[in-house]
Amino acid sequence: MQGRWRVKTSASWGCCSHESHAATTVDTGGDLTHTMMLLFLMKEGLMKRTHLLAVLVTILLVAGLLGAALSSTTVKLWIGNASMSVNGVQQPIDPQGTKPVIVEGRTLVPIRAVIEAFGGSAVWESSTRKVTVTLGKDSLDLWIDKPQASLNGIALAIDAANSAVVPTITNGRTMLPLRFVAQSLAIDVQYADATKMITLTHVKPTLALPADGSNLLLGNPSNAVHDSSTSPDNYLMDSGYYVLSYDRDRAAPNWVSWYIGSSSLGSTSRENDFRADTSLPASWYQVQANGYSGSGFDRGHNCPSADRTSTVAANSSTFLMTNMIPQAPNNNQRTWDNFENYLRSLVKQGNEVYVVMGSYGKGGTGSKTYQTTIDSGHVTVPAYIWKVSVVLSNGDKDLSRITTSTRVIAIDTPNTNGVNSKWQTYLTNVDAIEAATGYDLLSNVPTSIQKVLEAKIDGN
Repeated sequence: MQGRWRVKTSASWGCCSHESHAATTVDTGGDLTHTMMLLFLMKEGLMKRTHLLAVLVTILLVAGLLGAALSSTTVKLWIGNASMSVNGVQQPIDPQGTKPVIVEGRTLVPIRAVIEAFGGSAVWESSTRKVTVTLGKDSLDLWIDKPQASLNGIALAIDAANSAVVPTITNGRTMLPLRFVAQSLAIDVQYADATKMITLTHVKPTLALPADGSNLLLGNPSNAVHDSSTSPDNYLMDSGYYVLSYDRDRAAPNWVSWYIGSSSLGSTSRENDFRADTSLPASWYQVQANGYSGSGFDRGHNCPSADRTSTVAANSSTFLMTNMIPQAPNNNQRTWDNFENYLRSLVKQGNEVYVVMGSYGKGGTGSKTYQTTIDSGHVTVPAYIWKVSVVLSNGDKDLSRITTSTRVIAIDTPNTNGVNSKWQTYLTNVDAIEAATGYDLLSNVPTSIQKVLEAKIDGN
């Protein structure tokens, strides 16, 4: 996220001190009220011709706005005034009458009200001395006296050049260094000297809708990233014909996402060229074509071979072992095959289908016996295998055509050889699969529509 946003200020600077500090407060609740204060040190030479207060408040207030997915909102605050304005509506900052103030060279702004105005939150965890600032899908964790933070689960140094820069508690207030968070935030700030008014405007980034036929049209269920050092258990891979999240330790995909339309289906024959995926990081174990041999489990496709018959390259891509899971033969060859054929029949009837498939848990029963791992312990056998399919009639602007009436078919099957051949036996809803996996499976769909679609079971 670094470098993605900008910080903007305007005002003049008439005097300076040797060193200036800015901070903000967040009432975090609990038996002992903690206040989050954002601290930023700026040298005199850096601040020439720039109004220190405007810059400090800019950096200060954006700390609660990481990765916001909001419409344009304007918040106005005044130094020494207990009121604020949100999109022109005047209201108290909080019931206690808290006011933005300047104390000993530090600008203190009650950030809880500002974060909440933008739809976010701040939470204090006393047992670990952690502050979590959340807005939209982004979550920033910082710990008292520790030089590292965590942004969306990714560890980051607060200041790589100086490990002494750490959050501290001063006079009951938690001080958070700002330089490291400012790079990831989006806010425009204006400061009026005459009225001591701070105007903050946050605008939702304009994002293009995913293209029709995109393999990730429904969203990235686990926010997977293509970074082997930080996300070995949630490693994003794109074959060009499907996208997946791979788990190095399980040696299998967490989920695979793809599109099926009329252009996906052709006359190409099944390539059967099972092979290791050499695009994995060199130090990772690569499951070989014979890795499942003798285990009693099939090399079960996530994205099926028959969903990619338009070209030889498309079909061949489905035989990479990163697209496979150990699947009980009857589950793969009967239940799953029946469901895959059904979805393709819908495409042939004038529909297009967006699919996400995955597995979870540990331990399944193949044609031989119950096992938790195969391939000398390298590959985890999942306990359950699921699939979510969103069905649309042929058309354009697919994401915008998903409504509360759109058909969503979700199934979740046990990975056992005694499974029923009728996939309808295992119908469930998206909510249940999300509860089992922790994923957000329709994250690109508007929340109000998600809520309805994810609760429904097809046919009910």
